[in-house]
Amino acid sequence: MKQVAYQEEYINELTDTAIKLLNDKYREEGTIILKAPTGSGKTFMISQTLTKIVKKNSATSYSFIWLSVNSLHEQSRQSLSQYFEDEKLLDCILLNDIQNNTIEENEIVFLNWDSLIKQNNIFRMENEQDWNLASVIANTKDEGREVILIIDESHRTAKAEKALEVIEELKPRLTIEITATPTRISGHLIEIPLGRVVAEGMIKSEVQINPGSKQIKENKDLLSVALKKRKQLRQSYIDLGSDINPLLLIQIPNKKQTDSSNPEDYIIGLLADFDITEGNGKLAIRISGVDIKDLDEKVKPNNSQIDVLIFKEAIALGWDCPRAALLFLQREWKQDRYSFNIQTLGRIMRMPEQMHYPTKPELNIGYVFSASDNFEIVQELANDYVSNLQMERDEDLNIKPLKLASEFIRRKRELTRLSGDFKRCLFDAANFLNNEDPINEKVNQITKMVAIEGKVKNIDRDDKQEVVFDQKTSVKKDIKEITDSYVNFCASMVFPYAKVESTNTLKSSIRSWFKDKFEIGDEDIISTIVMSKVNNSKFRTIIQDAIEVYKKLPSKKDEIIVNDSWEIPESISVFTDYQLLPESKKSIIKQQDEKRLFVKKNKNGKLDLSNPEIEFIKNLDATDDDVLWWFKNGVSESKYFGIAYKKKDDFSYGFYPDFLIKTKKETLIIEIKDDKDFVPVNALKLSAGSDYVKRATGKEAVRFFMLSPIDYTRFFSSLKNQDLDKFKSSFEEKLLRYNKSNKTLIESKEEQSEKDKEVLELLSDLDQTINELKDQKFKNELLEMQLGEARENVDTLVKSLVTIKPNDTEPDPLKIEKPFNICVLGEASDHALISKELNKYFVKLGVSPTDWDIEYFNNSKLQNVNVLRSLHKGQSRFTIIITGQIFHHSGKGNAKANIISELKNEKYITHYIGANPKDLLTPDKIIDVVNEHIFTNN
Repeated sequence: MKQVAYQEEYINELTDTAIKLLNDKYREEGTIILKAPTGSGKTFMISQTLTKIVKKNSATSYSFIWLSVNSLHEQSRQSLSQYFEDEKLLDCILLNDIQNNTIEENEIVFLNWDSLIKQNNIFRMENEQDWNLASVIANTKDEGREVILIIDESHRTAKAEKALEVIEELKPRLTIEITATPTRISGHLIEIPLGRVVAEGMIKSEVQINPGSKQIKENKDLLSVALKKRKQLRQSYIDLGSDINPLLLIQIPNKKQTDSSNPEDYIIGLLADFDITEGNGKLAIRISGVDIKDLDEKVKPNNSQIDVLIFKEAIALGWDCPRAALLFLQREWKQDRYSFNIQTLGRIMRMPEQMHYPTKPELNIGYVFSASDNFEIVQELANDYVSNLQMERDEDLNIKPLKLASEFIRRKRELTRLSGDFKRCLFDAANFLNNEDPINEKVNQITKMVAIEGKVKNIDRDDKQEVVFDQKTSVKKDIKEITDSYVNFCASMVFPYAKVESTNTLKSSIRSWFKDKFEIGDEDIISTIVMSKVNNSKFRTIIQDAIEVYKKLPSKKDEIIVNDSWEIPESISVFTDYQLLPESKKSIIKQQDEKRLFVKKNKNGKLDLSNPEIEFIKNLDATDDDVLWWFKNGVSESKYFGIAYKKKDDFSYGFYPDFLIKTKKETLIIEIKDDKDFVPVNALKLSAGSDYVKRATGKEAVRFFMLSPIDYTRFFSSLKNQDLDKFKSSFEEKLLRYNKSNKTLIESKEEQSEKDKEVLELLSDLDQTINELKDQKFKNELLEMQLGEARENVDTLVKSLVTIKPNDTEPDPLKIEKPFNICVLGEASDHALISKELNKYFVKLGVSPTDWDIEYFNNSKLQNVNVLRSLHKGQSRFTIIITGQIFHHSGKGNAKANIISELKNEKYITHYIGANPKDLLTPDKIIDVVNEHIFTNN
């Protein structure tokens, strides 16, 4: 079994918690509840925890009892025996293997709950041989061993009355309960989130209920859909070169006294019509009277020829067959409402190779088929894991299926948090420094100075007074103060990684080093040593050096998986908290009843779309035949379209553009941003999108654009007229201009902050991106930018860098000052064309031609007319000033000052630089400025 990052983390937490409870002399017993999803590796984690307990608490002798339901105790024994194979530190035995009526040191006895709690169980009764549970436990404790009890699937029995009687007889020093669904928390809870297990590829990414079942008329039709899906999954494995044969599980009800035939007979008859029988080896039946061990040996291998397994409810708990991918429920529904919980779905949640398949996302899904609507999905799964409603690909729109190369990153090492790999980095750094400048491990207290004998002379004065102290004294810090400061210290040292998760990893690594170097495992002692004055600066250096090494660990394990024939997903699940999007008739993915797109709501109950995305969708759905369909892309999963790119740290990152648009002759990849979103990473994404288009060698003609609302009018006009060759994104230009300007300013600083260095690292390849621009004039402007120009650009654009407003499905109507009068200073291109394009723009915003105006003051007028006097706040009839090409710096009434600099004075109305002073002002640039002004003030 592969060991993954979260397992190591939780093994350490389990071990530390267990040892703390075991070493607490004031506590007679303690309980740990491990809540972990099916398929997360619970048994493996417990096996490693028990091994670490024995090693770390070697002065104490332990015996273990493992209780499981049904026949799972035997399965658990086999699993743990394999995990202990290398060290053979612990020995796994069954009840009959107990010698001398005692459980020996480091022995684990595996017992069956159901048998143990039966009233007449011989092992619970007194007898002449003194062979019973009470005497075995008494003998074990008499020999000085402490008993640790492990209860597997504890939600089933641990809280029942008879079970509590057994636990009372055992009186364990420590109880570890293992469950995916605890019914009651009574002890120390350690919970592994479902999302972490999914992210590691250990279990399926989601479960769908009744997908593709729209046309069914009877039970046999639903079974046909399930079998068809199984065949599709088998073909997907074949396409990957794998011999995995996905298994369909069919759960049947128990036979009732009133039944005239066995429940399995009906389903066996249906399966025979599909040529699936026991005779041809495609069907197996797991019911009472069958040799279960022999059957499992035939069913469980990934390449088993058995396609379908019929079983009764007893199998639903603890039985593992990772190739099981589909569940068909042939049950009684009328009496009980069926609940889909993690136990029910556990049989089909595991991944057969403990990884997801990026190029075949259908293999990452579990499928349930149920001929009923009388069921519920527990809340923890309904939010984002189990779905009984899917949106499907509209095949009427999908006339010419899209085929694109999609890039998905399979991450093998954490980039956002410190992982288990960090431990080795810290060990190396600590050992190196300890050789050069040894750590003083003898520190046993920390003191601090406290001022005493303070006096306030004039207590009745209102102003602040300095307290005069006669002297200071040294006092010992209490351990709570030291440990709190130690935690804060560790948290401050893990930057740039996620604070909460990485702090725990750092503390665990330091503790492991102390244990290895000084045989010190007590957190209080470690905190005191680390936070002492003599050692703290040393540990600061150790941690910084370790993090630098960790950053440089090779990323070769990270894979970029390329799906050369990515298509729009056949279906996308709809979970809770979704809302219908009315303007989505051209969406290629839609819910079949409503014929519209469903969009997830965020935690505030709003659509999980930005305002620019909502506006863009409205424009998209209003297009004519120039747009065949559009697709709102998702994120992070291989079923969505992705583009890989690298940062300066040489790690690969995934970029999931917002929209794919299919026109009659090409495919458009669109990333939507707010007008103000000039963050450096967007420059990286722009470069990644442009690079993807250059690499695209398939049959599809592909374009990439990064747009914001200032581009929409011109973009959709160009789209309608089929002349996108002439279209230029204003947002892209502003993004590049701002980031090039910001980069120039930062590089000019004598001292750069950490934030400055981060920005420069992100923009390290910006000049290469600019070099590849087709617009030679714009390219030269950016590459030849001087410091003064950079400062002026940032001054103009920086006001746009504000927090983006929250999403809202119904934005407030735009507030536009009327009349909206524009004053243009300097030379502009075609006045008639500017007026024409502005009129189109204002009409779209609901502003009539009589409610706006534009007046030009060219260079000649600037020299002869005192324009500036008419631009004072409160006196001017103009709304905004836009400067274009200006030949002279000064104007009448302003003989000495630079006009652009003068207009920065607060006495003037709002001023925008519409173009470089050397360039003519164009219609596009004027509309961009007007649009920015309107949306900035709304």
